Amino acid sequence: MKRKTLIRTGLLFMAAVLLTACSSNDDNKENNGTDDGKKVNIAKAVTFKVDFADYNAEQEVGVTRAGNQEEKIGRQVIGLGNGILAQCTLQRDTTKQLKTIATRALPDDTYTMLAYDVATHTLRGELIGNVVGGVFRYSSFGAIEIPAGTYDFVLFNSKVSRSGNLLTVTRANAGDALIGRTTGKVIPSSPYNQLVTFTMKHVAAKVKVQLTGYMRFSAGIAATLASVNATDVPSTSIYDASTGTWSLGTGAATTDNLTYGSSQPGAITPGLGRTSFIAASSEDAFFMPSTDVSKLKLTFTAGTIYNQNMTGANLTFAPKTPLQLDQNGSYVLNVDLMYRFLYLMSDGTRGFIDKTTFGGGTKTPIAVVVSQSRHMAVALENAGGANATYVWTSIPHQTSYGTWPSITQLWDLHNKTVINHDYDISFYVLENGNSVTWDAAESTNNTTIKGNDTRFPAFYAAGHYTPTLPTGVNLTGKMVGKKWYLAALGEWKYVCSALGFGETADLLTKKNMCRWQGTLAHAAFTQVGGTSIIAKKIYWSSTELRYLPKPTCCWGATVLDLSKPTALLGYFGRGRYEAVKELNQGYTVRPFIIYDE
Repeated sequence: MKRKTLIRTGLLFMAAVLLTACSSNDDNKENNGTDDGKKVNIAKAVTFKVDFADYNAEQEVGVTRAGNQEEKIGRQVIGLGNGILAQCTLQRDTTKQLKTIATRALPDDTYTMLAYDVATHTLRGELIGNVVGGVFRYSSFGAIEIPAGTYDFVLFNSKVSRSGNLLTVTRANAGDALIGRTTGKVIPSSPYNQLVTFTMKHVAAKVKVQLTGYMRFSAGIAATLASVNATDVPSTSIYDASTGTWSLGTGAATTDNLTYGSSQPGAITPGLGRTSFIAASSEDAFFMPSTDVSKLKLTFTAGTIYNQNMTGANLTFAPKTPLQLDQNGSYVLNVDLMYRFLYLMSDGTRGFIDKTTFGGGTKTPIAVVVSQSRHMAVALENAGGANATYVWTSIPHQTSYGTWPSITQLWDLHNKTVINHDYDISFYVLENGNSVTWDAAESTNNTTIKGNDTRFPAFYAAGHYTPTLPTGVNLTGKMVGKKWYLAALGEWKYVCSALGFGETADLLTKKNMCRWQGTLAHAAFTQVGGTSIIAKKIYWSSTELRYLPKPTCCWGATVLDLSKPTALLGYFGRGRYEAVKELNQGYTVRPFIIYDE
């Protein structure tokens, strides 16, 4: 019995040696070109750390978000067909992400990891598991035994479908699909504390459509962001995990519904406060990387902006050069909605902003039209520069009740038409600023032309105003020989009504104050390079008043305070007046002009 046992044991030992030898030979054949042919179970020998890249993370390297706005679409101005123009820009979303790395928890999902030979791109194995505490943990039955060498590793979640080496993401899953890749990782034959790190990136590009306006608009605006046709916006994106390259699948018709709440105050303009209002879509739209922005269109389906019904208004994005969205990129597609202000150009023609150099055209604007029937326009700049001030007259006059100057000096001070101070509605009927500035018959002595008389600095500054023009641009055509003037109070009311939707009926009931959209009037000037009219300035008018109850002793010129930038309660009116003593105060001059048909 003992002899049989010894023989059996010896046979088993010899079989084991032969099996080991065969196994070793097979390994050497399979692993030719690796370190020593030994296989490594990377599931047990390597730690796979998983991090998460926010949208635009790669654009943050070496720059600040605030300085990396990356404007993609130039000043493209599009008419919406309802009196509103749209100017579109596409920017990287510079909103500061509040999530820290510690709180960027990956979704509770199933993840698959693939290992590829870096030289041959051959798949060596795969693992399925979960991400727990920032580490990929394979299922208990998983294992990848690979030869020591250099590898590419790919990790993706369940929103990605796989067929062999091809990973496909549909647009429906684009917002949740994640893929990470680590390339050229060396796995030695005896790994010790080996670490492979994945940075998971969104497959999609995220787009938020933002509306910017220059008066408040209420909630209820809705729109669709859709493909121009049924073939140009890719419905799938395909990633070759073996080579790390992307390709696009077939195109499909796409539509994303967007809704908006009430607008919020925009950025602060120094010296003016909040001068714009913005509303961002409540929803994000997700697109495959390499989607061409020119294949998208925005169509409004509800809402009112600038008192205009937006339903049916639409625009197609048409950058001058092809623009494609990047994987893991987050964008703000800003639609700057501008009211259809009419501008007087340096050659005497008129046109909207799209005809000007500021909206892609060739014309140089010099004034904003405030009344087409009266051919009246107001200059884009203040006379003498933004901060220049002038007195109405330099002739000596009474600053308190007392002795008057000589009757000759006093007589030249007056306009023939003088309005009583006591909130007379005749203030808003007078539209004679041009004649008061340039017609001697409008002065009480029938000889004084205030526009040419340096004793009337405000009139003289208005009359000799010359617009600032770019090098090589001159006043031509119908503008040659035209004269600027100091407007009457009745002419200023058109600034209120035409540029700020002002309720001019208020002038008769609210003691010379008119509710208006001051921020809208601000945009009329600044969007074409002019000086804001709601800056904290007080403007002279040419209208003169008699100060009661002493009608025989005191006169003053009206002034206007347009410095209220709030959208709902801007003020339009005389602002400040204190009889004759106001005449030597330094106030601002904004010239007007009457243009030819």
